[in-house]
Amino acid sequence: MKFILSVLKRAPNAQNSVREVGSYEALEDTIAAAKEVVNATLLRLHTAGMTADKLVDRYREAGETPYIARDDDQTMNANSFNHFQYAKARSVEICGGG
Repeated sequence: MKFILSVLKRAPNAQNSVREVGSYEALEDTIAAAKEVVNATLLRLHTAGMTADKLVDRYREAGETPYIARDDDQTMNANSFNHFQYAKARSVEICGGG
């Protein structure tokens, strides 16, 4: 069994798109890759002087959501990685606690 990381891009008034990021043997590797996706998005959205709350708002508005699935069509445990909770914690780190 492999784990597949995909990113759903929601676009207002446009068609949603999905891109596959990669396929991984271990769930831990998949979660690490999902964290990289969130980190890249946060760093792209961050501007100097931004508060963590504002960065989280911009992350939510960006509409990029990483999803982990298994290649055997079994449902993943939703608790395996919460991208939004991770984004909130990283936003505090990126913005220096502000």
